[in-house]
Amino acid sequence: MKKTLYLTAMAIVLTTSYAQAQFKIGARAGFSLTNLLVATEGTKMRPGFQVGVVGDYALSNAFSLQSGILYAMQGCKYNAKEGSYMDYHTEMKGTYHLNYIQVPVHAQYKIGLGGIKLLFQAGPYLGYGLGGKVKIDVIVNGEKDDPINEKIKMGSGKDNPYKAFDFGLGFGAGLQFGNLQAALGYQFGLIDLVNAKYIEAQEVSIERNKIKNAALSLTLTYLFGK
Repeated sequence: MKKTLYLTAMAIVLTTSYAQAQFKIGARAGFSLTNLLVATEGTKMRPGFQVGVVGDYALSNAFSLQSGILYAMQGCKYNAKEGSYMDYHTEMKGTYHLNYIQVPVHAQYKIGLGGIKLLFQAGPYLGYGLGGKVKIDVIVNGEKDDPINEKIKMGSGKDNPYKAFDFGLGFGAGLQFGNLQAALGYQFGLIDLVNAKYIEAQEVSIERNKIKNAALSLTLTYLFGK
């Protein structure tokens, strides 16, 4: 009886220790270059950042699953000539700022290289838009006109020009030094952000272009624990 209790207790301790060794909590921060992919020309990458917490579950020494909750900036720079009409020549340039909560789910494969590991990662992400703002300078015949400076609403209602929900794929590669991971990644949205209900509710006809998120990022992730 005592032997059975002892073996049971040992099994519980070993199982708990194994589980703790496999799962780690971490913190992530990174620099991003984001863009809005549009059918028309005029968008360019803008700088931003991301920050949040991650969880890493090691399936083996080579494979792990990593997810987290991140605050991420999206958007783009905009610079386009809107064309000419009679004696008027119009140009618009400015910045779109979009704010998201993102949940990436990446599978990681690691290759040991002595004291460091080479890692590759890929997987989907979910995003929820918190809103944003747009600031556009309007230039007519070389002189500044009244600028566009508005908040961007996001949601499924007819008053929201952009959808809140976003979904896409991401992939990347990097190095791991102990508990620190440095990775370069790229992600692209699969969801058209334009809200059809908003377009249909407008009194005047609006040209509808598909808009999707994209981002190139350099991140540092620190995983706590041994």
